[in-house]
Amino acid sequence: MDKSIKKVSGYCWKEKGIYGDGSCQELAHLIHCRRCPVYATAGRQHLDRDLPSGYLEQRASVMALPKEMARLGTLSVMVFRVSGECFAVKTIFFQEAAEPSPVHTLPLKINRVFRGIANINGELLLCLSLADLLELTREAEQHEPPVVYERMLVVGREGQRFVFPVEQILGVHRVASEDLGEVPATLSRSARSLTRGIFLQGGRPVGLLDEERLFPAMTRSLNA
Repeated sequence: MDKSIKKVSGYCWKEKGIYGDGSCQELAHLIHCRRCPVYATAGRQHLDRDLPSGYLEQRASVMALPKEMARLGTLSVMVFRVSGECFAVKTIFFQEAAEPSPVHTLPLKINRVFRGIANINGELLLCLSLADLLELTREAEQHEPPVVYERMLVVGREGQRFVFPVEQILGVHRVASEDLGEVPATLSRSARSLTRGIFLQGGRPVGLLDEERLFPAMTRSLNA
């Protein structure tokens, strides 16, 4: 185990980890605290602790209460950051988050969006620039320099698989359909056309990408 991991104590995941300010150096290769041995050990200790007095009686009364119906239309999405902006895709189309990989260009084939092919765990995938597909700028980064943990995000639908680089994977979240707001006019024309709606996550706006338009747009970029 890395010496830097051994020295971490307390609730480090709430301070420097994924649930804190994200300053832990181990996140650069672990991605999420759940892959850290410190987090795993703390979880085992939490489960092995003695139950407090009266806990069973309290839980029994809670379990006896009528259950609330789950909100209809709740979506599970994978949130990530690209070019300083936060976006999300439905988790059913998210397939993998991989370490950065070299992109190999193809003669006479590459363009502003289509960058070439990348080897992701032994499979050659078409690599695109989502930032250029969405026509994003970096104006949002002028006020708050982001923490960057670059990853390659693999998405797939109906046999199509693409990979594109992102600045950070922000994890899986759930959002209700009724919480999706209108896409602001401040987004680029391409971003507006490919975004289904906007929701807030941790106080920041996140654009939910519309897979019905996103995948055809990625396919068209191959022949642009």
